[in-house]
Amino acid sequence: MTILLSDGSAQPATAAPSPTVTGTPLDAAAVQTILDRLPPLPAQAGDAQDFNLPPETLPAPRPGTTVEESFPPAEDAPPPQTPDSGPLAVLRYAPEGEIPVAPFVNVTFSQPMVPIATQAQLAAADVPITLTPELPGTWQWLGTKTLSFEYAGADLNRFPMATEYTVEVPAGTTSATGGVLAEPVTWTFRTPAPTVVNAWPTYGPQRRDTLMFVEFDQQIDPAAVLATVTVTAQRETFDNVRLATDAEIAQDERISRLVEQAADGRWLVFRTAAELPSDTTVNVAVGPGTPSAEGPLVTERVQSFSFQTYAPLRVVEHRCSYYDRECPPFTPFVIRFNNPLDSAAFTREQVAVTPAIPGMTVNLYGDTLELGGATVGRTTYTVTVDGGLRDTFGQTLGDDAVLTFTTTDAPQLLTGPDGFVTLDPAASTPSLSVYSVNHDELRVRAFAVTPGDFKAFLDFQG
Repeated sequence: MTILLSDGSAQPATAAPSPTVTGTPLDAAAVQTILDRLPPLPAQAGDAQDFNLPPETLPAPRPGTTVEESFPPAEDAPPPQTPDSGPLAVLRYAPEGEIPVAPFVNVTFSQPMVPIATQAQLAAADVPITLTPELPGTWQWLGTKTLSFEYAGADLNRFPMATEYTVEVPAGTTSATGGVLAEPVTWTFRTPAPTVVNAWPTYGPQRRDTLMFVEFDQQIDPAAVLATVTVTAQRETFDNVRLATDAEIAQDERISRLVEQAADGRWLVFRTAAELPSDTTVNVAVGPGTPSAEGPLVTERVQSFSFQTYAPLRVVEHRCSYYDRECPPFTPFVIRFNNPLDSAAFTREQVAVTPAIPGMTVNLYGDTLELGGATVGRTTYTVTVDGGLRDTFGQTLGDDAVLTFTTTDAPQLLTGPDGFVTLDPAASTPSLSVYSVNHDELRVRAFAVTPGDFKAFLDFQG
């Protein structure tokens, strides 16, 4: 046996494609000549058959029993018998009692009250319920047993407030199956009288001619409500309370914003004709007897709020900003007054400090002055506030206010570079800076190392 070995190739050579020859289609006569040379196809029984249709599928059985009746039924046919369902009863109703808001009235009976029909057909039927007082709206059947009333007022999506409603289903009411209500069913529900939901002002200090704002949870007549408002201060009742004018409301930014946010017809703004006494707590009482523009009920209790009128301008507190009486260096000094200050009239020159504070800043925040800068420890600073300092009510301080602040020791502090630091190798004397406060000396340990210690240094860091 002879075996020949030769070098293989990574990829077989591509064979040359076979040449193609362009043929000429045969004509019909030539094709028929070739077919005539074939022997005849023998015929067999059953070669030709009709199309075999599948048998029809049986219909699925229908549940129940089919009752053969003519439609429409014969006029002389007796009506179907209805079972004796007993006396009619009211199963449930809503709302009832005192409620914050009434969107509808629902009544459910124990038996069908109407036939199955369209809402348009049922709308023409008599409603077996009386609602007092009468309201615009629609009675609508929800099924055959539940009747609902929806209020259809022009400006409200609920029943009017401050009203007591009575609902009655009269005795003798008959259901669609013949049941009769033996006794009348009556119940009541009540929506609340006007309730104050927002009031201003509620703290001080305020101007002596300040406007007062009250908002309710329902429509009111401002003049009628004002007749039930009482303003007292220092045991004196101010009888000359009047409604504020549109111009007065427009001039008061806070009141204008409250009016804009309140619902139309639910608020009033008023003031006293005479100015209120200064430095006094003012009490505003609304009611009792406050009426509503929606219903006849009036409030049975007083709804009140209070505020403080402004006092003569004075300093009420001075301290360090962060530490109260402890004043480490760099801690701002805070001076608080009893009234908000007039920022437009304030000048930096109205505050003087001895000894001077390098880089001192003076900031005004409402009723507070804040003095900042590079204060020094263990030093007493005297701050003088000019008597011409003015508050937002036009008052001045009068006499200069002289206040003292004593700084304490600065807390100890030591800070320096953190992490790996490379010193300048070109420097004549390489140095590493650290910063300290209230440290007399610093202990330093230095180690001579080689590149082989770098891994130990990383382990130490980490």
